[in-house]
Amino acid sequence: MRARDVSRVLGIEEVTNEPLHCELLAVDLDGTLLDSQHQVPPRNRAALHRAHEAGIKVVLCTGRSYTETRPILDTIGLDLDAAVTVFGALVNDVATGRTLERSAVPLAVALELTDWMQQRGYTVLWLTDADEAGSDGYVIDGPNRHPAVDRWVERSPCALRCTDSVPRDACAPVRISIIDDTDVLGGVSAALAESFAGRIVHNLLRVPAYSFTVIEAFAAHVNKWYGIKQLCRRWECDPRHTVAIGDDVNDIDMIREAGLGVAMGNAHPRVREVAQQTVADHDECGVAELVERLLA
Repeated sequence: MRARDVSRVLGIEEVTNEPLHCELLAVDLDGTLLDSQHQVPPRNRAALHRAHEAGIKVVLCTGRSYTETRPILDTIGLDLDAAVTVFGALVNDVATGRTLERSAVPLAVALELTDWMQQRGYTVLWLTDADEAGSDGYVIDGPNRHPAVDRWVERSPCALRCTDSVPRDACAPVRISIIDDTDVLGGVSAALAESFAGRIVHNLLRVPAYSFTVIEAFAAHVNKWYGIKQLCRRWECDPRHTVAIGDDVNDIDMIREAGLGVAMGNAHPRVREVAQQTVADHDECGVAELVERLLA
């Protein structure tokens, strides 16, 4: 099927010198595809089905692990090819759950970072690639165990092993996280950026699905756009023919770099600054609005 010419539909002819064809639609989950009740609205679900049937590759791009993303994939009910998970650290084959691409934090850096966090009293969450390690990772205990840590362990589908230290045979993690109150993590984020400049990238995020704030650290080159580019290379898609939609700061790279970057109505101001278009918020099915425009 011919790729969609979306520049005319969305009224952005002045932004590009040639028509923008949508070959790949990258969709964030929390605050974007999911509503404020953390559900996939029927209108969004139907829209993704229509996009898929029109020949557009629909790719969920999320900071969640693949284990946490799988129930949403099942809810959508689409035979998708791949998903970008863990902020782009993993690209997963949806049919099999196997990892197609992995970008872990180098083990030496991960151990140093974990020590840095534990010196500040934190319980550290190591997420590993379950396809490589056989489990989702570790909860490395510390004296300042925020109540939300146990809430996440109880509610998350991830299989995590509780331990006092990093096991000797541990695989390099794809994500290292700590949980605390938002005002506290602001200062930790600044210190982390100074201490590990150029060696990791990290996000300070509010996680609505679990009602806590988290710092998540990744390999220095990782972001959602990196994961999308890996898929473009595999599928021989032109990155200029991508459309990306999201709401939070961890979506900035993919929205800025995609052929068309779209912000949700509930998006963080920094996301709005880099987006070319804005749609309705997540409770008003902004994803469906975008798809309907693309297929109009």
